[in-house]
Amino acid sequence: MRPTHTWLLLIALLSVATSASRARAEDVADEERVIAELEEPGAPGIVAQEPDAFDRERLAYNATILDELLTRASEQTIREERFAAAAAITGGSILLGLGTWRLVEKDPQSQFSRGLGVMFLTLGMADFTTGIFAATRIAHERHRLDRWKHARRQGITAVELAHFEGELQAAQEMRQGERLLVRWNAFTHAFAGVLVLALTPIPDSMSGADRVSGYVIGGVFFAVGVATFASSFRPTPSEKAWNDYQKRRMPTRGRELSWGVAPSLSRSGVGVAFGGAF
Repeated sequence: MRPTHTWLLLIALLSVATSASRARAEDVADEERVIAELEEPGAPGIVAQEPDAFDRERLAYNATILDELLTRASEQTIREERFAAAAAITGGSILLGLGTWRLVEKDPQSQFSRGLGVMFLTLGMADFTTGIFAATRIAHERHRLDRWKHARRQGITAVELAHFEGELQAAQEMRQGERLLVRWNAFTHAFAGVLVLALTPIPDSMSGADRVSGYVIGGVFFAVGVATFASSFRPTPSEKAWNDYQKRRMPTRGRELSWGVAPSLSRSGVGVAFGGAF
């Protein structure tokens, strides 16, 4: 009987091993089936790539808008800088002339007259230097426009478009800082005009002509400073160009988070497969 029991035991062991192998094979087959389903186009766990047609349409649309705005910003900036340079050089020259006259006159009416001369020379030199700088400097908007036109002739790419978008944003931030500088510079001019108006009637020895001169010059300083201070709240061409581009450009599709769940069934157990794209 022992051989019979031995054979029965061997047959039982072989049957269990065969069942286990079949179960493992079915599990592997199920896992491969789930993976194949997740890799199929349109599967819930996979994010499809952007179609090429959309990329080309978005690139062409944004490039057209950016070309218009960069050209407009460059032309307006050059025009405004020429006007500012002419005004600064003219105003600085007038102040330098008045300051020199106040300091070199042989018989000044009072020390107040000398003080006006010093103030005129200081502010006049500052304005004249600013005007020379504005007249001789080539605005970076012009260099940017030249590089943009060259890139468009060669064929603009998405990476190059992103570079010029970054340059436009950087110009917007830089011009905004310059407006703040002009604003507080104008405030000091207006404050200087107030000081001249307030101090003019104090000296008793001042002649009528000097007194009138002090009132006129103080009023001019105050008026010009207030006007410049008010105009500094108007956005520059680069700032307006960036704001317009933000409103009109075709947005880029952002990153998406998607996931999917697929059950896995077999004789030996139950499982769940997850798939996702981040």
